[in-house]
Amino acid sequence: MINIFIGCDTHVLTDTTTDEKQLLLLEYNWLKAEFSLDTTYLSSIMDTTFTDISEEGIHNKNQSLKSMYSSISQRLNDSVVIDSFNFENAVVNMYENTAVVIFTVHTYGKNKKVVTGRKTRFYDVWIKRKKEWKVVSSQRTMIK
Repeated sequence: MINIFIGCDTHVLTDTTTDEKQLLLLEYNWLKAEFSLDTTYLSSIMDTTFTDISEEGIHNKNQSLKSMYSSISQRLNDSVVIDSFNFENAVVNMYENTAVVIFTVHTYGKNKKVVTGRKTRFYDVWIKRKKEWKVVSSQRTMIK
C-alpha cells in the first residue's frame, strides 16, 4: 500500500505492482517539480532521447525543459498560481521494461485571486534501464 499526497488529499494505491506505484509517484513528482520550476529534477527523470508533444509543437528534452520553465515563470509573473492538483483516471500499462501511463490532471488555483481550474490529459511512455525508470515521451492535451 502506498500513499500519494495530492493537494490536501491522500490517495492510497493498493491494487498496483511496485513498478506501477513507482511510475505513479514519478508522475506526481514530475508535476510537483514542474509547478515549482525544479528543472534539475525534471532533467533527471527524462531520457536523453525525450520527446514532448503538445499544442506548441514537438520538443526535445532541452526545448521541453526550457518551455516548461518559461511557461510556469510566465504564469507566476501573471499572478496565476496553482494551489493543488489531482490525478484522475490513472492507468499504467506495463510491457516488460516499458510502460505507458495515461491520466488526467485537474489543477486548481487562482488567476489574479480568481479561483480557476483546468484539466489536462497525459500520455507518457517510460523505459526502465539499469533498474531506473526514465520518461522517453510525453503528450499532453488540454480538455476544454
